[in-house]
Amino acid sequence: MNTKALAFFIVIAATLLIGSQSFFIVDEREQAIVLQLGQPKGEPRGPGIHFKTPFVQNIRYFDRRVLSIDPRPEQVVISSAYVEKNKDKATDEDNKDIDTEKGPSIDSVSGEPIIVDTFARYKIVNPLQFMKTLRTVANANSRIESILNDSTRAVLGETTLVELLSNARTSVMRDIRTRVNDKIQTDALGIEIVDVRIVRADLTNELRQSTVKQMISELNERATERRSKGNERALEIRSTAEKERTITLAEAGRDSQIIRGEGDKTAIKVYADAFNVDKEFYSFLRSMEAYKKTMANPETRLILSPDSDFFKHFNN
Repeated sequence: MNTKALAFFIVIAATLLIGSQSFFIVDEREQAIVLQLGQPKGEPRGPGIHFKTPFVQNIRYFDRRVLSIDPRPEQVVISSAYVEKNKDKATDEDNKDIDTEKGPSIDSVSGEPIIVDTFARYKIVNPLQFMKTLRTVANANSRIESILNDSTRAVLGETTLVELLSNARTSVMRDIRTRVNDKIQTDALGIEIVDVRIVRADLTNELRQSTVKQMISELNERATERRSKGNERALEIRSTAEKERTITLAEAGRDSQIIRGEGDKTAIKVYADAFNVDKEFYSFLRSMEAYKKTMANPETRLILSPDSDFFKHFNN
């Protein structure tokens, strides 16, 4: 009885063992490849319960979800096309002073290294190729990081800092993703980049300091130029005002002399007409005016002869 029970339990255990080795479950977040003696057997398996040959075949699971990779920030040299374009523009428009009016800005930073921080999202689209070329997610992250850095340098080498800091960044990131996917397809890595983002694009410490110094220097130069032009304009205004003042005073003096002359002429005519009407009365008025002016000061003393003509009107 004990021997039969033991044999029964052995059969049950063997059946359970063989059954557990014959079936496997693939989670909806995973995909699996059946390996027979280390070689893939059949197509990748999706979510569900699947059969395999026990003890001969084993299972390799791969993630179906979107995976992320976040490389360390790298120094990348941006394009100098903006500077060359503006040099040509400045040459054609020297007399318009367009660039002078705008002043120094971040636009002038070009052809210099900047710090770029990127990250990418990818998924395994072909587990067979992935297993043959990369084998592990760690190897995939390392390979993608290398390709991403190379593609970023290539694209940003044709991109100005102005474009990178504007709405054109979306197009730049799309170009990087396209380059990375092209390289991945060429190398048959079995993965696909679904998104690439530039988290940060910043100047290096050395470039930031030199840029600030350059901007300060250009602003000081501009301020000096503005002061010089202001002083020149002020001198011109003062000279014009002084010239106009001199002309106005000269014309006013001339006009006053003319008016005074005309007044004297009229006065002489009036006196002459009055003298011709009544010479004695005119002489009396002139004497009264002379007495008034001479004796205006009480302290004035006159010593005159009794028969002097000065008091001739008092002798009668």
